[in-house]
Amino acid sequence: MIVCKQCGHHNEDSDTFCGSCGKFLEWTGERVVIAQPEPEPPAPEPVPEPAHVGLIDRVRHAVGIEESAPQPAPPPHVDPVPAPVAATAPISAAASPPEPQVVWTVPITSAAPAAPPAQPASPTAAPATPTPAPVLMGVGTPVAPVPPAPATVGADEPMSRRPTSVAPTVTRPRPAARTMEAPTRRHPGDLICGQCGEGNDPVRHFCRRCGNSLDEAIAIRLPWYRRFFSRLFGVRTREAGWRPHRVGPPNVMGLVWRIVRLAIAALIVVGLLAFLLVPSFHNLVVDRVTSTVTTVRKAVFPHFDAVYATGASASTSTAGHLPTLGIDKFNNTYWAAQAKDPAPYLKVSFHDPVDLAEIGFDSGAAGTAAADDFLTQPRPHNVHLVFSNGTTKDLTLKDEDPKVAKNAQFYPIEAKQVTFVEIHIMSVYATAGASPSSVALAEVEFRVRD
Repeated sequence: MIVCKQCGHHNEDSDTFCGSCGKFLEWTGERVVIAQPEPEPPAPEPVPEPAHVGLIDRVRHAVGIEESAPQPAPPPHVDPVPAPVAATAPISAAASPPEPQVVWTVPITSAAPAAPPAQPASPTAAPATPTPAPVLMGVGTPVAPVPPAPATVGADEPMSRRPTSVAPTVTRPRPAARTMEAPTRRHPGDLICGQCGEGNDPVRHFCRRCGNSLDEAIAIRLPWYRRFFSRLFGVRTREAGWRPHRVGPPNVMGLVWRIVRLAIAALIVVGLLAFLLVPSFHNLVVDRVTSTVTTVRKAVFPHFDAVYATGASASTSTAGHLPTLGIDKFNNTYWAAQAKDPAPYLKVSFHDPVDLAEIGFDSGAAGTAAADDFLTQPRPHNVHLVFSNGTTKDLTLKDEDPKVAKNAQFYPIEAKQVTFVEIHIMSVYATAGASPSSVALAEVEFRVRD
């Protein structure tokens, strides 16, 4: 963990810039390392206390009449303590006789006793005159004091020392080399940096990779289906301080909506199981879905295919221009009604019922040798269509020469399951002189939507 010294924000070890203030963590960051405490030094061995000696034993030892007792063996590498030696020291004549003093001797143990305090010298004694040995009260033989035994420690034993408290030293490891993550991190809800494309946590204010401000960053949104299922089955998060409403009438609408959601979920599960396990239901669903998709596709992206009529009849026709020439798929022939026919019509039939989507017309006497034959024959202007299913349609045709237009004029129609179509000529484009027929129609075409 890296702590920013500028604002105190806690950042991850892989962050380069502070998520709160945007400072460069190599300069303002401090890596926090938990120091392990050092092991405590072993406690020193306790020094054995000297054996307690009673008053009578000390008097016996001073007089020299104590019973002989076995002395403990000296420790290794320790010189034996010399036995006390009785000696008399001459007393200077110039000095006044000192007062008798009593010295108590204690048997030497394995531990080295501390040195006895020095006795103060008499103010009248000469500096160079030795101090007379103390004598035991009531005993004429003086006893020399026992010199302290030198404290020696074996070479292989450590020196005991007083335990001290040492503060543990915190060793800061050398910061490891930072590895920049590739700007391909994408998690739902992350803020995308506009400069480097790195994904950042929503709580950050600056990019974790380049330090750029995230005020205008775009958050990644979940797909609609994931949001739908999360809203339907996910655990709802509440804001801080939210409490359920315990006062007032119960939330009936919330209960109803919960029941509806559970019912929808149950229906979806049952439908999936039936689709996977029941063959008849599987085929029914596939057929319905295919039909629905085809209908929608035809309405949005239609494809048109040609359909051809199998028969034709008319109210009247001139010699050489029979009704079947209007559906023979050739533009150099045409159907022409007699000049005395006041309401000419052409009836076109199909072998099977079809769903017509478009109808096309090639008007006039197309394909004749003379260039002015198109103008000498009347062309249909307003037509009235009657289908076998009872529906009708009125169209207004354009006056275009098929040789110039190259293609028929197609008009949209909606006729379902029809077996024939009656084309009634309501009006025509007039000619300059007397026309040899009442109307001329080169070709009629039909298309279905696929």
